[in-house]
Amino acid sequence: MDAGWQALQNGDASDAASAFRRALDEHPNDAAAHLGAGAAAHMLGRDAEACEHLQRALELEPRLTPASALLGAIAYNQGDVDLAIRTYERALVHAPRDSSLREQLNVWKNEASKTRYSNGPFTIMFEGPAEEHLAAHAAKVLDSAYWRIAKSLATYPSQPISVVLYTEQQFHDVTGAPEWSDGSFDTRIRMPVGGALKSTAQFDRVLTHELAHAMIASLAPRGVPAWLHEGLAVHLEPQDASAAEQRLTAAGAFVPLAALTDTFSGFTDAQARLAYDESVVAARALVARIGGGNVGLLIQAIGRGTEFDAAVEQFGFTAAQFESDLKHRIKDARSSRP
Repeated sequence: MDAGWQALQNGDASDAASAFRRALDEHPNDAAAHLGAGAAAHMLGRDAEACEHLQRALELEPRLTPASALLGAIAYNQGDVDLAIRTYERALVHAPRDSSLREQLNVWKNEASKTRYSNGPFTIMFEGPAEEHLAAHAAKVLDSAYWRIAKSLATYPSQPISVVLYTEQQFHDVTGAPEWSDGSFDTRIRMPVGGALKSTAQFDRVLTHELAHAMIASLAPRGVPAWLHEGLAVHLEPQDASAAEQRLTAAGAFVPLAALTDTFSGFTDAQARLAYDESVVAARALVARIGGGNVGLLIQAIGRGTEFDAAVEQFGFTAAQFESDLKHRIKDARSSRP
């Protein structure tokens, strides 16, 4: 048990899962061990397994608030707002003074009260007045893009996908997204809709981009480098990469991919533009090198806990070789400019 909790604290989900598995072999009815096993499984992206352990922990000890907190969060992230609400309501029976649970429960209840439009795996909600015409348009775009992206990834995710449409001011205030952001994905697609029907091409592009993020995340909830996530999302819009490559070449800069591993949300406008340009050029180069049909296999390997550097080696080259080739390609393009 101690080794499991220490491994979780160190961010080593695999060691934590092994330690809690051993603990449960000896003490199968230990609620804390089930909680630890659930937390480790969640860190590894195995949410179905995580839910089983967390539910068992609460059966054994209903007052185990951390198990309720994590189970509710997973349910919400999977699109099951009703289960998330029920889980937190039961938790508050045993922990009535837990203000964080109560505040989150109120947020979820507010979301559940919104008018919803459902179409296949998609649920569309409005933060603000509902617009049926826009909901119908969004559903049409999502359905068409889903099948095209699924074919490109050679997989058809079945998880429900929630979409929240905001007025522009609400979007940035509520999500904390940078001003240059046109949308975001954080287990839900979130987009501003001011003037959306006056510029449907831009709305459709951003919605498709965020859907690509959602579908990539369904294969690998964590572990995908930001440059690959963003680059693939642009690639799957789809958007011509030639303009990005021209801007990148003209900028005369190459950012090491290690510096583009985490979110771009803290970047300035100029930094974000450079990061996105390099990401789409890198993603296109990777797709060309491994073959479009193998992109889904790469993402799934990362989803199983394999680091990108190790996952890419199954295609006969190393991440260092790929980055070196990419850097030289950009450098050669720059030197050939008149």
